[in-house]
Amino acid sequence: MYVVPAALTKAAAAREVADMLGCRHLLAAGDSLLDQDLLEAADEAIRPAHGELADVGWTSEHVRVTSAVGVMAGEEIAGWLAGRVLG
Repeated sequence: MYVVPAALTKAAAAREVADMLGCRHLLAAGDSLLDQDLLEAADEAIRPAHGELADVGWTSEHVRVTSAVGVMAGEEIAGWLAGRVLG
């Protein structure tokens, strides 16, 4: 069970930090139900093909799903993020 105040979200925190740093493009990755709002708020996002979001079949139009699971999904996510940051 998660008990989190409605006003406290990962999306709100990430957007606050991005705004403070002057970032215009937000990337996100996550696999838990608590990551859903963060993934939705991001300009581009990725989630692994395993985890809580996969268990409930959650998808979103702009959220990529890895082809791998487990450690290999982590490697795929790291490569995806690096490719977007480093070009």
